[in-house]
Amino acid sequence: MTTPVSYSVNESVATITLDDGKVNALSPTMLATVNGALDQAEADISAGTVKAVVLAGNSRVFSGGFELSVFASGDPAAGLAMLTAGFELSVRALSFPAPIVMAATGPAIAMGSFLLLSGDHRVGSEKSRCQANEVAIGMTLPISAVEIMRMRLTRAAFSRAVSVAATFSGDAAIAAGWLDEIVDRDDVLGRAQAVAAEYAATLNLKAHVASKAKARASAIEAIRAGIDGLAEEFALTLK
Repeated sequence: MTTPVSYSVNESVATITLDDGKVNALSPTMLATVNGALDQAEADISAGTVKAVVLAGNSRVFSGGFELSVFASGDPAAGLAMLTAGFELSVRALSFPAPIVMAATGPAIAMGSFLLLSGDHRVGSEKSRCQANEVAIGMTLPISAVEIMRMRLTRAAFSRAVSVAATFSGDAAIAAGWLDEIVDRDDVLGRAQAVAAEYAATLNLKAHVASKAKARASAIEAIRAGIDGLAEEFALTLK
């Protein structure tokens, strides 16, 4: 069985690529495998061989979000575990001991969009559609998702993203705070790796980590509070 995540290192940049051959659903297996790749990146950072990370989707999509079949399985514990793992992954990205550059050739939907927002720099294409689609499909946004969007989006975009599942693409995605830049679709990964290489060459990692920890402390505290309350939130959605 092939893994849905690959890991490679070029000079000081590690590239983690999600590719399940479909929409990169953040299933329990995908989440565990991404964390395994980040474990390897952390080991390489400690060894001094990696100084920045690129987290990329496949050639068509960044991620379509959680694996919905887990929620529909009738196993609330499995759904809760997947939710918890997804938002813990966002916290890990936000506090990672090196810069993380997100490479989104295509859509980032629901948990995929929250993961996108958890990077230090986000490169997209004209095909990058960013959306928290929960209210459009009958799901209430978890507090952790709300807090991730609150941290990164403009006030107007945040309101529309949460309440009406607004979709953002192109220049609107940059203006809203979903993306930092847009390049041609074929150039997304290369551009993300170039940005990561620049960070690797110019940033002091200790200062980088300490500074973003200060800047994101209140947001991460709010996201973690949401994670701690997921069991109650998830139980309420089952009534």
